Amino acid sequence: MASSLDQMNLLNKGFLLNPVFGLMDFLKVYFDCRDGAIPVLSLIVGANLLKGLRGSGIRMSIIVGIIVARYIVLPLIGVFVVKGALYFGWVQSNPLYQFVLLLQFAVPPAMNIGTITQLFGAGESECSVIMLWTYALASVSLTVWSTFFMWLVST
Repeated sequence: MASSLDQMNLLNKGFLLNPVFGLMDFLKVYFDCRDGAIPVLSLIVGANLLKGLRGSGIRMSIIVGIIVARYIVLPLIGVFVVKGALYFGWVQSNPLYQFVLLLQFAVPPAMNIGTITQLFGAGESECSVIMLWTYALASVSLTVWSTFFMWLVST
């Protein structure tokens, strides 16, 4: 199996830094390990989630408020923002481009937020419980909003 560097033909260029610093060896390790970033990040989120489910002091009203804001209010705001930008000529009238812009308002929060809270050591359990509920409801929300957004950009 050829590595990414072999495919890019960087190993055969004869860099000056290769014998001195071993730069190409470092890059080879980087290119070989980058495919494992997503599974490792998922494991970190799972570990945070386990910690959060055991001792989270977050109230259900806060979780419901975040879900409503994230999956109802924010996509509606996105419709007005994208349609307003289209009206003023700030974005193209390409339906695919508009759909992608609208979809950005309906996706769940990024997993990097959990990694950041773990790094700072504050709010890990609360963040993991919030991410659990937002990702649990993401399939329903994305299905509904994607259907609505497709209808909206086709008209």
